[in-house]
Amino acid sequence: MRVNASSTLANGLRTEFWDTYASVQNRVADSRLSSVMNLGVGATNRDHDFAYFESAPHFDLWKRGDEIKSKAMDSVAFNVPVYEWGRRVPWLKWDKDDDQTSSLMDVARQAGQSAALLPERFFFDLIQNNTGLLPSIPTAPDGAAFFATTAGGSARFGASSGNLLTGGGVTAAQILTDFYDAIVQFLKFQDTQGQPLLGDQVFSQPFVIVHPVELTEAMETAFMQKQQVGNSNGGSQSNLVSDTAKNVTLWPSARLTDANDWYIFLGNPPKEQTFFLDRQGVQEETALLEDNNSDHARATAEESIQWYSRSGAGIALPYGAIKTTNS
Repeated sequence: MRVNASSTLANGLRTEFWDTYASVQNRVADSRLSSVMNLGVGATNRDHDFAYFESAPHFDLWKRGDEIKSKAMDSVAFNVPVYEWGRRVPWLKWDKDDDQTSSLMDVARQAGQSAALLPERFFFDLIQNNTGLLPSIPTAPDGAAFFATTAGGSARFGASSGNLLTGGGVTAAQILTDFYDAIVQFLKFQDTQGQPLLGDQVFSQPFVIVHPVELTEAMETAFMQKQQVGNSNGGSQSNLVSDTAKNVTLWPSARLTDANDWYIFLGNPPKEQTFFLDRQGVQEETALLEDNNSDHARATAEESIQWYSRSGAGIALPYGAIKTTNS
């Protein structure tokens, strides 16, 4: 009985890819990313149009005998493009015949992991305004970058400095001070009618702090250590964050390129601050000599398996995120 070696190899690569993809995708769905990025936004075209209403009209006095007041709600439209992503794994017929393809299994696993991590890579491109993977970084619906002091010529969200703050330093004590400055800034954010965007719900929010790995020790000291050193008398003091039962999740990441800047996200904002736009999930194609489905394979003796998907990423109105910069 003749064994179809190409199909056997392709099946092995297929198994390694999909098993890894499923494992990593499940981990991503349950990770810190899912609290700062909407992973379930579908698309129906290569460019997807979105719109959001500016502030809904607030209740106003209705004088007896007068018509109740009405106010048109302006909408803002924005567009998010979809891109194609993929990875091809080739091999020569002679390598397969001579059993020289064992390393391809590692390549398939790496491809599966990379496909599942696309949303995370998009997220870090967006918050750093960095075209590391995305060909271009979209602006937020208000026309400004993800983090900005102004939008449309005015203070963003009606608060001086907007959602881009200057920090006081990177010691644990300085980070803790900047954390509370960020909370105050969230409280100052206003809608287009001059009303608080978030209000006192900020106090009951969980917080996700995304920071470079270089700040891990300072961050853990600031937010996780029960007793902190450095009060005015040189002794220890209790941790204010722990004492006030604030829910802080730390997310150290080597994907951040600046060793001093960090980000704070509300864990349950009215809308996630970023979103993954899924046009077409991961697909698979093979080019095998036995299947006689590729002119390239017949001409070159090169067979292959490839996976591809179509997706993009965008920024919602980012009033649930603040960046703290340190020189």
